[in-house]
Amino acid sequence: MKKQILLTPSEGKRLIAKALASDPRVLAAAKEHTLVLGCGTTNGYIADELFPALGLGAFDKNKYYSGVFMGPELKSTPTQHDIVIRKGALLPEHDLYTIQPELESGDLILKGANTLYLQGKEAGVMIGNTAFGKLSAICIAVYGRRVQLVLPVGLEKRVDSPIRELEAFVNDPENSGLRLAYAPGAPYTELDALESTGVRAVLLGGGGVGGYEGSVILGLEGTTEAFAKADALLAQVKGEPRFGF
Repeated sequence: MKKQILLTPSEGKRLIAKALASDPRVLAAAKEHTLVLGCGTTNGYIADELFPALGLGAFDKNKYYSGVFMGPELKSTPTQHDIVIRKGALLPEHDLYTIQPELESGDLILKGANTLYLQGKEAGVMIGNTAFGKLSAICIAVYGRRVQLVLPVGLEKRVDSPIRELEAFVNDPENSGLRLAYAPGAPYTELDALESTGVRAVLLGGGGVGGYEGSVILGLEGTTEAFAKADALLAQVKGEPRFGF
């Protein structure tokens, strides 16, 4: 069986969130180890799905963002505080920076990304902080203590060059503005979310107007059983309103 679907950016965020909120790696980290969700819009959707599943109550995803490019319609005030969950309990006194020295193998960090090189399964993060921002703490945890990093990122952020090439261009001393850094983790996109149901998913196209800007067209292929699971997941995300509305 084959079919095509269209997903808006907000539907894509919800899709990624639903898949990761039931991912064994995420649940194991949240219940048995430490799970850190860096402040960001896609992670806000993940928290929105994960909090009820863990008995942590409701979560306001519309205030969970930091360092985003946003239009004038978005009026909410961001919280900008990372979420730390250890053995099923929230640690509100901690953020990524303060919990980093305690992280170890078995723990998991979820961090959004700004740049996705789909062919190479690479992601990058735009850096505005002259002290390297949250990637400084992440790299210490990942390279120093084998903490796992997963990068939930929508397909609308795709680029056509390897991250290292873009990194060299952006970080050239003659350049200005934001910097770009390679993120040492595995991107997790709408394709991964759909493939968790057993279908094969490919990117076919994208774009749109009238609220469909940034949308992607995906092709799915699989068995009747796999399509039943994929359709059930998609039914839960179709119609997701734009972020903040």
